[in-house]
Amino acid sequence: MRKAAAIALGLLLAVNVHAQDSKQESVEALLEASDADAMVDTLYSQMNQMIEGMGRQLGIKPDEQPMFDAYMNNVFTTMKEDMSWAKMKGPMIEIYSKHYSEEEVQDMLAFYQSKSGQSMVAKMPAVMADSMQVSQQLLQAFLPKVQVMAQELQVQLQNHRTKQ
Repeated sequence: MRKAAAIALGLLLAVNVHAQDSKQESVEALLEASDADAMVDTLYSQMNQMIEGMGRQLGIKPDEQPMFDAYMNNVFTTMKEDMSWAKMKGPMIEIYSKHYSEEEVQDMLAFYQSKSGQSMVAKMPAVMADSMQVSQQLLQAFLPKVQVMAQELQVQLQNHRTKQ
């Protein structure tokens, strides 16, 4: 009886491992079809724009530009090493496998392999770039308000602390 139970458990585990491998292969195909690695390149481009904007906000002077350029090069080299698709791919497969069923992965894969899905993949970098511009504009309007709120909080805290 124990032997039969052990064999049944072994078969069950083997089927489960095969199903997981199959699902991970499907997720990998989905990430490839959705051009997920290109999204990392889009992220690099957006980060570049943000850092260049930071240079303008810092008021980098012409004689300081070489220092800022060296900083930017260092940031991007480090980002490409630490946030490469090669490092992100495994964890992304695990995340998708955790949150999506095999059926959902197959449905998404079918979409991304369709004409509309490929159109979405092709247009997504432009959509992301436009979205980033809107976010930056909203952030520029938002940050001064937060700075005022932070100054008000600082005054309130100072007043409170002097009363104690």
